Amino acid sequence: MKTKKLLPLPKSTNCTLVEDLDLFQKIAKGQYAALELLFNKYYDALCRFGLTYQKDISIVEERVSDVFIILWNKRKELNQIEKPKSYIYVIAKNSLKKPIKSHLSFSIDTQYQSNILFSPSTEEEIIDKEQKEINAQIIQSILNSIPEKSRQIFELSRIDGFKYREISEIMDLSPRTVENHIALAMKYISKGLRNFHQNKY
Repeated sequence: MKTKKLLPLPKSTNCTLVEDLDLFQKIAKGQYAALELLFNKYYDALCRFGLTYQKDISIVEERVSDVFIILWNKRKELNQIEKPKSYIYVIAKNSLKKPIKSHLSFSIDTQYQSNILFSPSTEEEIIDKEQKEINAQIIQSILNSIPEKSRQIFELSRIDGFKYREISEIMDLSPRTVENHIALAMKYISKGLRNFHQNKY
């Protein structure tokens, strides 16, 4: 039986960059459909990211929705952005760190408003179908054991596909600190898998 990697390789950075730049250009021209595509692409990932700052899902969902309102309101400036994905995450981080005082609304399909985070989660998508539920619980348990900041940085790297330099810009950390957090997360994952196999047998 072939061994599956814990997490999937992220989509090509260059491919994602080209797609996002194209969407930003269309939004800058006032194409609302492009904003909806961007929303559908990043909403769940941003909510997961947001939960590392705020544990109330309803607040996270509201703040993440606000991100796209901000993008639309600043659409004329988007042609100047060279790294759309990083730009979006920085807006999300700044929004989530602000005190709760606004109640902006965003018109989206109810199917997205009622989405359950982590269903399906990025972790579950790479697990063999016949063991999906069991392995998903194991992986989630291991990820939950990682210190919050290290897990946040690990997910930005391995799940969202950011480079260390990009993560350092988003999180206001040095690249070396980012590397240290990734290394720490990997140690926790290695230990978690080792403990699982020992308990299994």
